[in-house]
Amino acid sequence: MSLKEIVEKHAPELTPQLRQAADYIVANPIEVSFHSMRSIASKAGLPPPTFSRLARTLGFNSYEDLKSACRVAAKDTYSGYHERAEALRAGHMVGTDSHYHVGYGQQSMRNINETMVNADPAAIERIANITLAARMVFINAQMGQRHIGAYAGYVASLAFDNWEVLGAEPCSAASQARKLTPNDVMICMSVMPYATSTLALAETARNSGTRVIAITDSMQSPVAKLANETLIVATSNQHFFASQLGALYLFETLIGLMVAKAEANIQTNIEKSEEFSRRNGEYIEWP
Repeated sequence: MSLKEIVEKHAPELTPQLRQAADYIVANPIEVSFHSMRSIASKAGLPPPTFSRLARTLGFNSYEDLKSACRVAAKDTYSGYHERAEALRAGHMVGTDSHYHVGYGQQSMRNINETMVNADPAAIERIANITLAARMVFINAQMGQRHIGAYAGYVASLAFDNWEVLGAEPCSAASQARKLTPNDVMICMSVMPYATSTLALAETARNSGTRVIAITDSMQSPVAKLANETLIVATSNQHFFASQLGALYLFETLIGLMVAKAEANIQTNIEKSEEFSRRNGEYIEWP
């Protein structure tokens, strides 16, 4: 049920003040997702406790749960980074969001915690086993997620010889994709706005019989519909760009678990990687 439908369902229970608050959150889900209750109350011209009462009246356990519903609604009304940036700028100009780093840190911790809670331990185990057994593991993370994919590929390469990041090499992703087989795995990271190149590669993998693992922000996302396994990340942020911390947490968890479950030669691989770095002076020697 959408946020608007929830509000309409409880309309008979809303006082005029609660109705004003409800109309504000339905009209401004992006802004509500980014800012504190005090900030939103100030902009709506209402006392902050009004929004706590509204949350309970609408059937939520807390204002934070209502805020989570606004994040979902915000995805449906997404119109670009510029709108989020304007909401951020406007809030800062009027001075309603002080100590930005605190709010940002708190939201970051909530994202990691929400991602952790949403991740089914059995699914994490299953995906680790699938990737360990694969001939090749391809990382498909394009556009804004490319840096996360590159990081995951680098860390995995210290231990494993069969991980490849699509689009990271001078050759085209298309020439890499032609190597896909049913014995491979493609880990696809895609959050709103969904990159067409990520989806095209995921579809190619699916058509090749390659198992597709999706790291995405919704079970209704385009890449989730192509996936054999899906992990959901929380992406809410205090600035205009979707948070990548949930995806980073999942990649680190997955690679760490794979190393823990791997055979003893993995330790040898990592030792050789470290020895090469030492011999070639890749890191500064420090007391």
